[in-house]
Amino acid sequence: MMRIKRFRELGVLIVLGVIVIILSIVSPVFLKPVNLVNIVRQTVEIGVMAIGMSFLIIAAEMDLSVGSIFGAAAMLGALLFKNEVNPTLVFIVMLLAGAAIGLVNGTLVAKAKMPAFIVTLGTMQIFRSIAYAISNGQSISVFPDKAMNSWVFGLGASVGVIPVQVIIMLILYVIAHIVMSKTKLGFDIYATGGNQKAARLAGINTDRIKIICFMLTGSLCALAGMISIAYLKSVPTTAGEGREMDVIAAVILGGAALSGGRGTILGTFIGAIIMSVVKNGMVLMSVPVFWQTGFIGVIIILAVLLDTWIGRKERIS
Repeated sequence: MMRIKRFRELGVLIVLGVIVIILSIVSPVFLKPVNLVNIVRQTVEIGVMAIGMSFLIIAAEMDLSVGSIFGAAAMLGALLFKNEVNPTLVFIVMLLAGAAIGLVNGTLVAKAKMPAFIVTLGTMQIFRSIAYAISNGQSISVFPDKAMNSWVFGLGASVGVIPVQVIIMLILYVIAHIVMSKTKLGFDIYATGGNQKAARLAGINTDRIKIICFMLTGSLCALAGMISIAYLKSVPTTAGEGREMDVIAAVILGGAALSGGRGTILGTFIGAIIMSVVKNGMVLMSVPVFWQTGFIGVIIILAVLLDTWIGRKERIS
C-alpha cells in the first residue's frame, strides 16, 4: 500500500515536470521569475481550499459549495471593512462564518443522512445568492485606511520576493500533513472514509468526524477569501465562481480517491500546483476562456480514470 502511495505521488510529480517542460518550450515567458511568482501566488486560493477538500474526500464526502463559501465570506468581510469594523474582528467573523456554513453542510450530511452532493449543490446556490445580496450585486472595493493599514491586509504583502500568502499556505500544508499523518483526528478521517461501518465499530464517531471536516473546509474557504481581499483590495461579484471544480480537480489529481480512505496532503499540494501551472500556461498560449474550462473538465475525467485504474491495482495486490 505504501509503495502504491509513493508511486502515485511520484507519478503526479512526473506529470508536473512534463507540463513545466512543455510550457517552457512553448512559451519563453513561462520560466521568467515574475511569472513563476505569479503561478505560486495563484496557487494559494486553490491550495488553501484544497486542504479542506482533502479532508472531506478522504472521509468519503465532498463539498460543491466551496466557491460560494469563498464568495460569501469575502463579500461579508468586504462589507464589514467598508463599515470600518475592527479588521481583526472582521477576520474572526469571516472564519466563524465559514465554519458555521460548514456546520450546516456537515449536519445535513451526517445527521440528516442526506447525500453530500445534493446538500452542497443546494447550499452552493444559497450562499451564492447570499453573496449577491450582501453586495447588492455590486463589486466592493476602496476600503478605509483603517483596514488598508491593518495586519489583515498585510496578508497580501510580500517578504522580499515571497508573498506572505504563500508562506501562510505552506504553513497550513505542514500543519495539515501533521494532522493527517500523526494525530488521532487524521487516523479517524482515514478510517471513516475507508470503511465507515468498521470505523463505527472501532468506536469512532464518524458523524462528528464528517462535521469537523466540513467545518474546517468552510473556515479554510473563508481564509482564502480573506487572502484574496488582502491581495486584490476588492471583491468582484463573481468571487469564487467555478472554484469548486478547480479545488476538486487538485485533490483528485493529487491522488485522493473519490471513494474515500486514500490520499495525502503532499499529493494535494502537487495537484494544486498543477492546476495553477495549467491555467497559467493556457493564458500564456492565449487559449480562449471557454476552452480553458473544457480542458479542466478533461483533466478531472483523466484524473478519475487514473484513480479507478490504481484502485483496481490496489484491490488485486
